[in-house]
Amino acid sequence: MNFLNKIISRAEELLCGLALSLATSFAFIEVILRRGFGSSLGFTQEAVNYLLIFVGLVGASIGVREKVHLGVDLLIKQFSPNLQKGMILFVYSINILFCLVVAILGYQHIAILAQFGLVSPEMEIPMYIPKGIVAVAFTLMTFRYLQELIKAIKTPTEELLAEQEGGVH
Repeated sequence: MNFLNKIISRAEELLCGLALSLATSFAFIEVILRRGFGSSLGFTQEAVNYLLIFVGLVGASIGVREKVHLGVDLLIKQFSPNLQKGMILFVYSINILFCLVVAILGYQHIAILAQFGLVSPEMEIPMYIPKGIVAVAFTLMTFRYLQELIKAIKTPTEELLAEQEGGVH
């Protein structure tokens, strides 16, 4: 599992970096072409949009892995440590369920798009490619939340609460 985790982590980081670099390069080239030469590549706005959506969604998976998502735990802190741990486990379970449902719906949507053969307006690529980003990213987030749930179950309550507080990382 650790080997798979490392591969997925590196792939997430590499693909996000590459997508962000491509989006920045495309936007820069498009500005130069429009302002300097009065022309356009035509596909760059659509490509930049898809690339930034990819970065945002896969970046959310990285955020789950690194525990940098926002959480409102003011109410949770009023309870006993064991109940706090139970609530943390419940929240992870809800997150897994939500991400899994979105991923499944995303894959179903991709199948429908593939049947109809829809293509994007500018790049003329099959629409299931850019729309597939949602399914893949939410699958990654499901995997990451599942990892966090398993880790939280195995971690002693005091250590988990210190980690949630930001004391241990």
